[in-house]
Amino acid sequence: MKACSVLKMRSQRLIAVGLVAVLLLAFVGLPRAFAQTSESGVYEDVSVDAAYNMIKEVQTGIVVLDVRNQSEYNLGHLCNAILIPVYELEDRIGELQEHVNDPVIVYCKAGSRSQIACEILANNGFTKVYNMLGGITAWMEAGYPIYTTYHHVTVNVLDEEILLQIEPLLLYQAGCTSCGCQSCGQNQACQNYNITPNITITTLEQNETYTLTLVTYQVKDTAYEVAIAQTLLWSYNEASDEANRTAKFISTEITAEDTSLQFYSLNYMVQHAEYNLALYTTLTPLDSETYNSSFTVMNYAPASKSKLTSFEFVELNSTITVSQQYAILGKVAKEIGKVYEKSGDETLAQLAQGYYIMEKEAKGLSKLVEKQLSEYNLEIVNISAVLMDDFWSCLACQIGCYAALGGGCIAVCWFTVGLACWICGFLLAYPELLNLGCDGFCTWIGWCP
Repeated sequence: MKACSVLKMRSQRLIAVGLVAVLLLAFVGLPRAFAQTSESGVYEDVSVDAAYNMIKEVQTGIVVLDVRNQSEYNLGHLCNAILIPVYELEDRIGELQEHVNDPVIVYCKAGSRSQIACEILANNGFTKVYNMLGGITAWMEAGYPIYTTYHHVTVNVLDEEILLQIEPLLLYQAGCTSCGCQSCGQNQACQNYNITPNITITTLEQNETYTLTLVTYQVKDTAYEVAIAQTLLWSYNEASDEANRTAKFISTEITAEDTSLQFYSLNYMVQHAEYNLALYTTLTPLDSETYNSSFTVMNYAPASKSKLTSFEFVELNSTITVSQQYAILGKVAKEIGKVYEKSGDETLAQLAQGYYIMEKEAKGLSKLVEKQLSEYNLEIVNISAVLMDDFWSCLACQIGCYAALGGGCIAVCWFTVGLACWICGFLLAYPELLNLGCDGFCTWIGWCP
C-alpha cells in the first residue's frame, strides 16, 4: 500500500508538472498581447517578436504606423510604415479611416508616444490596434530589419583580419535628429542663434606653398582675431581621358590670443564624367611619430542627381597608418554597397554602385599615400569617418559636432563651408563658445534652413 501510495503521489505530481509545462508552452507559443482600455475602445500591447510575426504573416490589410517626428522617420523606419506624428494624429485620423477594422501596429522610439497614439485610435473606433512595446529601439535590438540609409559601422583589426559590424545609426543617434550643432554624447539641446557675424578677411602673406590669413569677426558685441597659417607640404595631380584626380596635404595652424590649434589635412578630389568624389581628412598630431585623431569625410555625387541621401558613420577601434585607414574605408564602402544591393528594395539598391566607386577611389588613395606621402604616413590612435552621397546636406553641420568634437567639427565645416571651419576651429579652443560654432555659421552661410 505504501509503495502504491508513493507511486500514486508521484504520478499526480508528474501529471501536474506536465499540465504546467503544456500551459507554459502554449503561453510562450502565443503572441504576447496585453489588453489596454481607453475611454471608448481597447488596444493591445504586443512585443516586437509578436509584431514581427504579425507583419510577416498578414500580407495584406495590415497597417504599420510610425508616430515619431519626420526627422526620426528619415533616419530609419519599419518597412512600408506610414508616418503620422502623434501630435498630428487627431487632425489626420481620416487618412486611416479605411483601415478602421484592419490590424494597426503602432510604434515610436521607445513606446511612450505609441501608447498615446493607440488611445487616440481606439477612441476613434479602430478595432484592432496594437502598441509595439519598446518601439523601434527594441525592434532593432532584436535584430529585425528597418528601412534606412544611415548606418553605424564599427571596425576592428585583429591579426590583419578586418572585422566589421554594421548597424542602424538610430541605435547611436538617440535624441539627435534635427539640423544643427548638437553633441549627442552630452545630450545638449540644439540652439539656433541666427547670428550674422561681421567677418573681415585679410591676407598677410601668400606664395605658392604658404598663406597667412587674419580673420576678424564679432559675435554678440565681442571682437575676435584669428590667424590662420597654411603650408602646402605635398600635392598630386593626375589627368586622363577618364578622370582628373588631385590631392593636397596641408599643415594648418590656427592661433587666437594665447591659444593655438595645429593639424594636417588631406584633400582628395576626383572629377569623372559620371561622378564627382571628394575626400577630406583632418589629422591631429599626438607627437612627431603618431597622430592622436583622424576624421574623414568621403562624399560621392553621381552626375545624375538623386534625392536619396545615405550616411555611414565609421569608427575604427585599432591603431593603423593613414594609408591603411583608406584601404579599410574602401572595404567598409564595399560592404555597405552589398547591404544596399541585397536589401530587396529597388531604391536602396541604386546606392550600391556609388559605394563600390568609393571603394575603388579609397583604395587608390591608400596606395598613393603609401608611395608618395611616406613621411606623413604615420599611425593614428583614434579614427572616425563619414561616408555619404549628399555633399550639401545639412547633415554635414550636424555630424561635425556629432563626431565627438575631436576634429570632426573642423573637418566637416571646412569641407562644406570653407573658411567657416577656421572660425569653428577657433571656437573649439573656447568651449564656452562651442554652441555658436557649426550651428551659427552654417545658419549664416545659409546651408541650414
